[in-house]
Amino acid sequence: MKARHGWGAAVVAAVVLGPRIAAACAPAPRARERVAVAEESAIIVWDEAAKREHFIRRASFRSEARDFGFLVPTPSRPELAEADETAFEELESAVRPELEYREHTAVEPTLLLLFPFMFYSRSAAAPEMAPVRVLEAKRVGDYDATVLEADDAGALGDWLTQRGYAKGQALTEWLVPYVEKKWKLTAFKIADDVDAGASTRELGTRAVRMSFTTDRPFFPYREPRDQRESLPPHLSSTRSLRVFFFGAGRAAATIGAGATVFPGKTTWSGPLHAGHVPHLSVALPAGAWLTAFEDDASPRPGVDELWLDRAKEQSPVKPPPTVVSRARPIPLPLDLLALVGVIVFFVVRRVRRARRQRA
Repeated sequence: MKARHGWGAAVVAAVVLGPRIAAACAPAPRARERVAVAEESAIIVWDEAAKREHFIRRASFRSEARDFGFLVPTPSRPELAEADETAFEELESAVRPELEYREHTAVEPTLLLLFPFMFYSRSAAAPEMAPVRVLEAKRVGDYDATVLEADDAGALGDWLTQRGYAKGQALTEWLVPYVEKKWKLTAFKIADDVDAGASTRELGTRAVRMSFTTDRPFFPYREPRDQRESLPPHLSSTRSLRVFFFGAGRAAATIGAGATVFPGKTTWSGPLHAGHVPHLSVALPAGAWLTAFEDDASPRPGVDELWLDRAKEQSPVKPPPTVVSRARPIPLPLDLLALVGVIVFFVVRRVRRARRQRA
C-alpha cells in the first residue's frame, strides 16, 4: 500500500480514519495513542500580486492509532481541491544533483573468436456550539472536509471532543493563537465510502490543494507541545520535511519572528528549465524561482509558523554533482591470445629443432 501523500497542519485522532491519511504537524490521538509525522513534502506557489498562496502537501506517518483526523490552519477561508501528485516526483527529479560521468580505462577480458482526521464519531453528532461555526463542508478526494471558525479555543476543543476527538491540553494550547487571530481551521476525515483496510503503522492518502489569501506565504510548522516533547522513541526516531516554494527569486525560511532558528537547509534555488516545470493545477507567477528546503529535525522546533520571504542573497543554489565513475573497456581477447601463444610455441619449437640438426 502506498504509504505517503496528503497534507495538513494539525492531526487530530478520531474514530474511523483508516491507513491512508494526510499530513500534519499537530497529532492529537485518542487517549494513550500516538501519531507522528515520518515524512512530508509540500508545494507552495506564492502569487505576490494577489496575496494568494496555493498549498499542496503529502505525508506519511508512524502511529499507534489506526484512525485519526487532522486540522489545518489558514489566515482566510480556503478553497479546497484535489491535487496532482505527479508534481512531487517531477520536482524531486528537477532538484536532484546532476550526474557527472568520469571515465577510466579498464582492461576487460573477453572471448572474441570462439564465443560470440476523523472528526466525528459514528454515533449521532452533537449539536454545534454557537462559538464554533461551519463555513463549508464538502468532499475533496478521499476526504470529507469541514471549514471552521471559532471565537473560543475551549469551545472549539469541546466541539471536536463531541465528534470523536480526545480532548487534550496541548491541543487546546495549539488552537489558542489561531482562534485569537481569527484564522480558519479546516477539519478533514477519510470519506465513509473509502475502504479503511487493515491496521498499519504507515499511513497516507492522495494530495489535496488549499488556496487562500495571506499577507505572507507560510508553511504550517507549529506543533502541539506534546508532539515536540513526549513522543516515544519508536515514533520520533526520524522524520523529514521537504518544501518546494515558488516565488519571486530565491526564498529564505524563518520560524516566527526569527528568534527560533529554522534547522532546515536550502538545497536548490533557481528558475526551472521549461522541461522541468511540474504539472500543477495553478499557474506559476511569471519568472518564478523554485527554492527547495529540507528539514530532518526530530523533534521539530515547531513553536511558530515557517514564513517564506525573499532572501537577501539571490544567487542560485545547486547541489554538487554526483560523480559516476564508469570504465572505458579495452577488450582483451583471451581466446585469440591463447591461439597466438600456441602458434608461437610451435614456431619456437621448430626453430630450436632446426638449430639442433645444424649443430
